[in-house]
Amino acid sequence: MKKSTKDKTTQLKGESLNVWREMQSEFKRCWPQIKTQKRYEIHINSYSISELKRLTIEKFKQKENAQIARIFSVKDPNVDVIYVCPFKLTNEVEKYYMKILELVEIEAPRKRFHIIVPENYVRFPGHLSLTQALLYSPAAMMQISQLVNDRQAYIVPGKASDYDVKLSI
Repeated sequence: MKKSTKDKTTQLKGESLNVWREMQSEFKRCWPQIKTQKRYEIHINSYSISELKRLTIEKFKQKENAQIARIFSVKDPNVDVIYVCPFKLTNEVEKYYMKILELVEIEAPRKRFHIIVPENYVRFPGHLSLTQALLYSPAAMMQISQLVNDRQAYIVPGKASDYDVKLSI
């Protein structure tokens, strides 16, 4: 029984990887067209490294949030950004980033830049990667889905892992 379960898990993982590879090929093939259209970049700076390594990193969540400068992708008028943050930012910090976007002359930054925080981030151990927390947070996933709606969207990961592949599928 144990062997058949392991074999089935391996088979499903292989099928998922094949689906992901097909998605990647399609994305690469369509990129010249995609980059000329309105689209969403979903930035997830997840440290999807081994659990043991994550446990040894001081201020792990703060380091996952260190790539917030990715918000400047909205400088491209065709790009709207969904930034997945590992914890709730204070109102002052959110206002600060919106003000910066206004200062660099981004039109309607509140409509083009969205911060999503996995709702279950407080329920999980602090060393859980951001991608894992997002996968286990259905309200955040639904929020992203509603924002994207029918527009082209793609994930801009930190260090990609099996969880990022699962999330993209």
